[in-house]
Amino acid sequence: MSDLSLEWVSQGGWVVVSGKNFSGPVDVEKWPALAAPSLAPAIGVLWGLVEDEVALNQADELHLPHGEAAALSPGVRAAIGLPNTPPMTMFIQHQDTIDRNHFRVDYRWHHLDGRPVLGAKRDGAFISVGGRRYLLPSELFEIASAIDRFNALPATDPDSRAAVWIDIQDLLPTMAERGPIDASPYLRQIRVAHAGAFTLRPFEHDGVIDFDPVLFAAKPTSAVPASSADADSPDEDDAPEPEPEPLLPEQLQKYFAEMRFRQFSDARGRYALPDGWLLILSPPLRRAMSVTRQVQHAGGELARDFVRNPRGYLREALGAEMDEHLVEELFKETREFSERVQAIGLWQKKVLPWVQVPREPWLPPEAVGLIVDGAPVQLPAERVAELATAIRHAIDEGRPEVLFDGVPIPATEQSLASLVEIERALAGGEPQGGAGSEKIDDAKELKRDTEGGNEPHVLLVRNNFEEVIFNSDPAPRSPRIEPTLHESLLRSSPKQHQREGLDWLQRCWQAGWTGALLADDMGLGKTFQTLAFLAWIRGGMRSGQIKRAPLLIVAPTGLLRNWEKEHDIHLDTPGLGNVLRAYGPSLRALRIGSGSELDIARPVLDTDRIEAADWVLTTYETLRDYQHSFGRVSFGVIVFDEIQKIKTPGTQITDAAKAMQAEFALALTGTPIENRLADLWCLMDTLHPGALGGLKEFSRRYEDQPDPNDLKRLKEALSVPGPERPAVMLRRMKDEVLEGLPIKTEHVRAERMPDVQANAYSAVVAEARRRTDRGKMLEALQAMRAVSLTPLERSMVASDEDYIRSSARLMATMSVLDEIKDRGEKALLFVEMRAAQADLAGVLQRRYDLARTPMIISGEVAGPKRQERVDAFQAGPTGFDLIILSPKAGGVGLTLTAANNVVHLTRWWNPAVEDQSTDRCYRIGQQRPVNVYLPMALLPGGEEHSFDNRLHLLLKQKRALSRDLLMPPAMSEEDARRLYEETIG
Repeated sequence: MSDLSLEWVSQGGWVVVSGKNFSGPVDVEKWPALAAPSLAPAIGVLWGLVEDEVALNQADELHLPHGEAAALSPGVRAAIGLPNTPPMTMFIQHQDTIDRNHFRVDYRWHHLDGRPVLGAKRDGAFISVGGRRYLLPSELFEIASAIDRFNALPATDPDSRAAVWIDIQDLLPTMAERGPIDASPYLRQIRVAHAGAFTLRPFEHDGVIDFDPVLFAAKPTSAVPASSADADSPDEDDAPEPEPEPLLPEQLQKYFAEMRFRQFSDARGRYALPDGWLLILSPPLRRAMSVTRQVQHAGGELARDFVRNPRGYLREALGAEMDEHLVEELFKETREFSERVQAIGLWQKKVLPWVQVPREPWLPPEAVGLIVDGAPVQLPAERVAELATAIRHAIDEGRPEVLFDGVPIPATEQSLASLVEIERALAGGEPQGGAGSEKIDDAKELKRDTEGGNEPHVLLVRNNFEEVIFNSDPAPRSPRIEPTLHESLLRSSPKQHQREGLDWLQRCWQAGWTGALLADDMGLGKTFQTLAFLAWIRGGMRSGQIKRAPLLIVAPTGLLRNWEKEHDIHLDTPGLGNVLRAYGPSLRALRIGSGSELDIARPVLDTDRIEAADWVLTTYETLRDYQHSFGRVSFGVIVFDEIQKIKTPGTQITDAAKAMQAEFALALTGTPIENRLADLWCLMDTLHPGALGGLKEFSRRYEDQPDPNDLKRLKEALSVPGPERPAVMLRRMKDEVLEGLPIKTEHVRAERMPDVQANAYSAVVAEARRRTDRGKMLEALQAMRAVSLTPLERSMVASDEDYIRSSARLMATMSVLDEIKDRGEKALLFVEMRAAQADLAGVLQRRYDLARTPMIISGEVAGPKRQERVDAFQAGPTGFDLIILSPKAGGVGLTLTAANNVVHLTRWWNPAVEDQSTDRCYRIGQQRPVNVYLPMALLPGGEEHSFDNRLHLLLKQKRALSRDLLMPPAMSEEDARRLYEETIG
């Protein structure tokens, strides 16, 4: 093969590895191709570090950080010629206590028999003793380096010292542990907790609202991206972010909240807690907790308002000194917080009029009543005046409520106003909210404090959780506006499907829909279609056919600039008119905080400026924090981009979005359902309240035990137009509407497992059948998934061919790649296991005699570098080439049309993620037929029940259900159980 050899030298913080052969130095990129079989696995590991940008590639030298050198396995160390690990242990001792400024940590080295090591000198990851040099194992290097960093930090920087101490603490042994690291009893028992976020635990005491803060851990300074893990569990894939765990054990949390936090008038940076705990607040959290402590101390209405909208108050108090994204991360809206807020009645019972309008306008109302805190209370028409009189007397006497046939009715001005509306309807007038079947007056009514008439702080919406208490019954809008392309849309010509999308939106408007869901597949131009629709609406406003009102676009922060960019690209002057940016630095100019006795500004915006703007851009978080300001404005159209941000019922963001006043709401998303069908219910309840019934009944019917016929009817109800009305949802896939896309063909390439793989697979199955504990299912699925790829690492076999022949899936893959090479085409190889990516890069370079090792795009690669690799691949010469990608990191945001072959070496649990990966090359710009290859390993004699086959069938079924019946594509716990039983059972 080659006489390639490697040498190393320690230079500063790097281990510099160089390669050479008989002709001299060898470039690093050629190492995999020239490596002898014994050296190939080690070079594969090193090349993986280069691709991850951990090691630096500089011509014939590879610069490896000391920490990465210490983490190398013994086999790789030996192949490179690095020293062995030292036969010694580390003992850590301290000076003073950790809550004191003079606290310091030192370490010394001991022989394995306990004798001190004399004359030991450490240089990074290397330690020298008596002329011999050793390379420390990773855990000893990490803790020694962390101790050095800790001691170098000044005592005046306790927060940085706390962050470093967390690293040390994680490596220290507990009192019961013994190993290569030992420590003094004091260090073994102390625990430092570094807090970076909090939530509130509100409660009511003698009618007064109070609260305690609950702390969460600070984010680590460096975290391993999720995509770098060997494999994700089926129940974790695409799951919502789990609720954070409290930082402190419950008894310490209680001690901190009740004894230490309330002890001082301001927040402290450090708190000593029982049992050797030291609590340290991050600097931003300390500032937020200072605001929290002031509000807590003031109590009363300020505390009540703060609990209603904590993020809004924090943003007002800290916005001038802190980035809004940082403020957003400081407060966590947990389920416990939401449930407690509702349980203690901070959302005062809201009373609204209920008028069931008759079918014929000349008839009196069929039924009237009140909606009291979401519950309907029907009233006999002749007793409305009687109830109004009773409420007036109760208000005068200071009583909080009156009983009406045993039902408590709040004695408030709001109740009286609702009864006035009912009396007006009974007298023949139309309720101010407008007519409609079972119409409930003004769903977006603001709650105002009856005590003092203060600005509202939270908008209360009627949630259709248990049953439908609010629905929308659209009536055609008039006058009818010609559904044409507005003259301001001059700079771009819409494609046919985009023109059809615009026509659909115009028909939704004319039909009187309160909202619509544009759920086109990514890449079909949802933004462009929306801008065309908004230009049409703005044209109607300028001509006087539509009442003038501002347009609001709500989107994640990163997309708002793109909306302006797309506006300027597609719309000619004047476009949508003057834009108002209600986010980021521009938000400060809109604030007109109302202040308080603590000079803590209540979150209020200048609504006059919002109403005067033609179109407004804001984020979901800003909408939530300033909901009372936005809620006072009547918008012509609200666009919710990436509306899955409000897919969770009952959260503050979701309720704020539902509480807005708009003539029409347009939701945009390429994934209307992510994890459960309730996502779709929540989106539709924002656009068309009541259209899908109550959440409880919806979940029972469609989620508990879904019937395919019910799901089919559900999709038809949303996406099939009626005889006189358009569908409320438009969802189209690229292959359905884009003209010019080439043919896409799926190829299943199955191979029977060789003996070594079949034996390993059978052992996994036998172990899964033997175990009875609860965690066996997921572990067994992961083990079967891994062994179905390959039972061996590259370092465990003598040659590349032996490595390939040990795996049916690898044999099938190489057969496919051989065919692609013969055709002179390029390929995308998707595999998420990091070790397999590195192994395959070297194997493929040697097998196909590539000039360089195939590029790897994974979660470790930064955005700019990733784009450089994409550009290089796209611009590369014709002929065979391939790139290795992680499905999650490489499945979004990349265009790789230079390839027309996709190989899914490992399958993702979610078929939507797999489809996004394929779409990297199957998109506009692709000129050649696209081939999608699915290599599969089948167990001899058990092909039907092999893991690869069962997973393939499950993904195929979920893909079809997601497309045809709106089922969520992510794998559920039931799916995982079914897969387990079909393969193990």
